[in-house]
Amino acid sequence: MMKIQRISDGIWMQLQRMGGDKKEEHEQISSESYEHLMINGRLLLEERVSLFNGRTNPVKCFSFEELNKIIDINQIHSIGSKWCKGFIDGKVVLVKVSKNKVQNIIREIVVAAQMSTHTNVHKLLGCCLEYKRPILVYEWVENVSLQDRIVGDRIENQEILEWKDRLRILWEISHVIAYLHTAFPRPIIFKYLTPANVFFDKNNAVKVSDFSLSVSIPKGKTYLEDGYLQGTLGYLAPEYMKHFKLSEKVDVYAFGVLFLVLLTGHTPFSTTNVHNSWENLEDWVRECVKGNCISEIIDSRITWNGMTRDECLQHQQRASIELALRCTSIEEDIRPTIVEVATQLKTMISPIIGSTRFLKVN
Repeated sequence: MMKIQRISDGIWMQLQRMGGDKKEEHEQISSESYEHLMINGRLLLEERVSLFNGRTNPVKCFSFEELNKIIDINQIHSIGSKWCKGFIDGKVVLVKVSKNKVQNIIREIVVAAQMSTHTNVHKLLGCCLEYKRPILVYEWVENVSLQDRIVGDRIENQEILEWKDRLRILWEISHVIAYLHTAFPRPIIFKYLTPANVFFDKNNAVKVSDFSLSVSIPKGKTYLEDGYLQGTLGYLAPEYMKHFKLSEKVDVYAFGVLFLVLLTGHTPFSTTNVHNSWENLEDWVRECVKGNCISEIIDSRITWNGMTRDECLQHQQRASIELALRCTSIEEDIRPTIVEVATQLKTMISPIIGSTRFLKVN
């Protein structure tokens, strides 16, 4: 505790010097902006220490003036959506104006900065702390989420995802979650995995976004108890819904639901099927498996692009469904780890991740 306190005191002194220099450099900075800078800066440093013992990737802090060069400041107060387009040195970027609690925005900055080196994470370029709610600047991605791609028939000219692409997307997402769970001194729980938080770059590679609800497992513990529910209904694990219990298996459950959504083309709660009689996606899939109706489960919009739907492909489909159902097991101990999920998914696709080649299951 004393070590952390010394670290916190030291970086707080650095922040004070930074704030002082900034105010001298930009005489026009308002007292209100300066106050926001100091408060948000302190919260940012405390969050770095809390999550990563202060050992984090640097975050570019844009001043009010710099932000005004990226985006017209007047837009910030009139934005209907939280995302808007900006420019840095002629390159298009995305500016995020969030209505979340300040603590959640700070959490997003810290975790996103750590994760930005991952190929399949939406890269954070910097933030502006001179507002009550910090404003975030991200790399440009297409303004189409996985949610949009899944319900592509409702979006004009939206291409339907093919089978091989769905497996690749699932593998890339699982790799991001596995990185969160294993790459740091303490596991980080994403807690907010939904198709709406998965975007794509110009090469159609996955870009996972929004770490605002992420939490870390305390040292020496395997789970923590949250004070209240956060997330998206349909993707919340049973133990979290009932007992507010959070562990890595909560992310595995959410991934399993997303897995089923990609396999079927339906949302977690839907009545869009042949019989128009079911509500819960997981329950319906399990009933189809019991009745050996695998063909009814797979999204009927997939064209297969000339692929032969032979015995090997059918085996791959069944293996995918079984893996997704293991992930969504009510009993968390039965669920695999996300590392196990990523490993199994990798065996289902080409060794050249992201290739358009299709590899049959061994």
